[in-house]
Amino acid sequence: MQRTRGLVQLVTKDGRDDRLGTGGCRLEVNDPFPGGVAELIKVALDTPPADVLGLLGPMCQLLGARSARFYVADYALRRLQQIDRSGHVGPPELIEGMFIGRAFTSGEILVAGTDPTVVSIPLAEGTSRIGVLQLDYDTWDGVLPTLLDPVVATFVWAWIIKNRYSDTSARARRTERLSAAAEVQWDLLPPLSCSVDELAISGILEPAYDIGGDSFDYAFNRTRFDFTIVDAIGRGLSAVLMSAAAINSLRNSRRAGLGLAAAYEQADLSISTQFGDSYYVTGVIGTVDLGTGRLSWINAGHVLPMLVRNGTYAGTLTCKPSMPLGTGGPVVEVAEEPLQRGDRVLFYTDGITESRALDRSFFGDERLADFLVRAALEHVPVNETVRHLSDNVIHFNDGRLDDDATMLLIEWRGTSG
Repeated sequence: MQRTRGLVQLVTKDGRDDRLGTGGCRLEVNDPFPGGVAELIKVALDTPPADVLGLLGPMCQLLGARSARFYVADYALRRLQQIDRSGHVGPPELIEGMFIGRAFTSGEILVAGTDPTVVSIPLAEGTSRIGVLQLDYDTWDGVLPTLLDPVVATFVWAWIIKNRYSDTSARARRTERLSAAAEVQWDLLPPLSCSVDELAISGILEPAYDIGGDSFDYAFNRTRFDFTIVDAIGRGLSAVLMSAAAINSLRNSRRAGLGLAAAYEQADLSISTQFGDSYYVTGVIGTVDLGTGRLSWINAGHVLPMLVRNGTYAGTLTCKPSMPLGTGGPVVEVAEEPLQRGDRVLFYTDGITESRALDRSFFGDERLADFLVRAALEHVPVNETVRHLSDNVIHFNDGRLDDDATMLLIEWRGTSG
């Protein structure tokens, strides 16, 4: 189905938004390049890690396009930076309020113009957004090329895999200087968003280019979803090293099959042993049973998470606090909350609510809760909710943050146990 708005077409599938970009578009024209995708895959396999953008030429040939441009989302998810085989091309473009940004945020393939016709295709690894691919066409019959799905998928695959061996992706994502501490923190993070049938997750860090001791981690396993969010005391590289020690200790425990209490004890010992009694990390360590939706969590001296249920603010989830990691002490409580379908739970650091405007007023709990409720009522996806919330916090503070501000938003989509 195509809906036309002036010179703009929203190309969707079966009358519904295609939130995963090209993942389900109906493609109906004949394939003029039999075997073309297999050849593109072979070329991709042979492509040097630093030259993935060399695939744009063969992709244009397969898709019948005159030319192509690739834009990468920056660390803050506020800008799209065009890159070619030599690096950045021109200044970055703002995501908010721009046509290309609309393709990125909506997950829709957008078509605009007549000379040439520009097709903007959102790119994602699963549901973790990467950027936008633009294709130029001299003539446009209103139907997407048959090979669009597999060609774009091949490019995304090559971009993700090959850049494990290159700095190309990391360089492309920065539109301003990244601090050494932020460099460590971003390399520590999992993808910013991911979703399965039962659960969606999205997180974000601010200030993106100078983040200190905040971090988060998660893992989808067969029957459970494990996650953590941490806030290390202090700022800069020393705080990042503490949060890295906490995250990696918790990963180690998770991968060893230890429970929440044992994971807390190991992380507590790791921080105290490595950094001494004067340093600590607050945080939440949790898990969601993917069969029942039961949330279990430990509060290590951290701010309490907010719950939005049935389109209203249901307050904070409570858990008797254990001591921060590194300060010793037993687990006081492993709290449990049976999640209901549609529930959204926001885990965050105090840099969100304690951030101040120029008049010294706080962002505060009430403003945060109101934003979460409005996003839920308007059915804003979790990844866009945290991106918009991050923008709101930054604008509230006139572009400056005195402390790190991190969010991890979970939406339960399954049934209740």
